[in-house]
Amino acid sequence: MSKVRNATDGPRYVPLLDREVAAGEVVEVPDFQGDGVSPIVWPEATWEPVADTPKGKAAASDSTSGKAAS
Repeated sequence: MSKVRNATDGPRYVPLLDREVAAGEVVEVPDFQGDGVSPIVWPEATWEPVADTPKGKAAASDSTSGKAAS
């Protein structure tokens, strides 16, 4: 699975997800079509790939901020 962001100024209906994706919204999408082999290509003009952030990154930045956990 990958994540993509709707890079348009408005909502887009995505049949694969059977729902509307808002402008700027990030959604998780499959990498391959139903056959398990053919890749799904998201047009660059309307969709931006989103890199996964490491789960420990936010925790590490909190622990180095010098603030006590509440």
